[in-house]
Amino acid sequence: MQKNLPGDHPPGNDSFTIFKPGPFSLFVTSVVTIFVAEAFVMLLIYSLDLHSLFFIGLVDAVLLSLFVVPCLYYTLLKPMRETIIKLDSSEAIQNQLEEIDQLKSDLISIASHELCTPVTAIRGYTELLLDDVEPENRNEYLEVVLRKTHALERILDDLVIVDRLETGERLQVVTLEHDLIKTVDHVCKIYQSRFPELLLHLDLPEEPLVLSFDESRISQVLENLLSNAIKYSNHIRDVIDVSVIDQDSKVLIRVRDEGIGMTAGELKKIYTKFFRAQTDKSAVGGLGLGMSIVKNIVEGHNGTIDIISQRKVGTTVTVTLPK
Repeated sequence: MQKNLPGDHPPGNDSFTIFKPGPFSLFVTSVVTIFVAEAFVMLLIYSLDLHSLFFIGLVDAVLLSLFVVPCLYYTLLKPMRETIIKLDSSEAIQNQLEEIDQLKSDLISIASHELCTPVTAIRGYTELLLDDVEPENRNEYLEVVLRKTHALERILDDLVIVDRLETGERLQVVTLEHDLIKTVDHVCKIYQSRFPELLLHLDLPEEPLVLSFDESRISQVLENLLSNAIKYSNHIRDVIDVSVIDQDSKVLIRVRDEGIGMTAGELKKIYTKFFRAQTDKSAVGGLGLGMSIVKNIVEGHNGTIDIISQRKVGTTVTVTLPK
């Protein structure tokens, strides 16, 4: 079966003919147009019976311009202009198709790599469990399998969310009253248990801070920010600060790390799908969808997100939620 390549016009679809007159055809068309117009003008002047050379020249110039310019416009200039516009439009569509094709290739490459890692670990440790290992090692292996399963779930959840956003579906946000302090503290404790050596510093108000938000979505935001802070840290002993600031009409959730930071160019692409900042590490996990999803979640709460980053200094992300 023959497939249409990007930029081709399949049968039955609207297409356009490229107007490409050559030098000879342009010359002939111009001469014929001017000759016919001049003959018509001279015939008109003869019928008016003008005797003054001045008036004859004036009428000849005016009428010739009125005839020649529209004729040349509709026979040559307008078709050429329309062709140029259509070619520009076709080139823009071609560029969009190439960009989409590149995104598709990136998705397949990154997703296959990210899915392969946990799947390989799950298979390997499951085979070890089937080999009737010692009881003291069984729980350790099961914990690895469970952790990798969670990693798979997160990758699949990110893909599902991005797919919904691409189809124009709004991200579902169910807001109920929750204690934001308790939510932030819970997520941080989970990460502290996963990474016991992590230097996670919390600065939270002592009093409960109850406001309306989607607890699972805001937890997802904080998980992404903490995950990035850990992945892009220079060393596991780098300090990560998490703070909640209560202001008059809004609440700020701030995550600051002492990692590799980003350049100004990288910062501009931070919300681009599949983008991952450069790092000296051999590999940084994730699909590069996290910040795109975070931005949509925050905007779904009518909030804002601000990122300040400097290479070799660190990154500070501030999420602002209205009360």
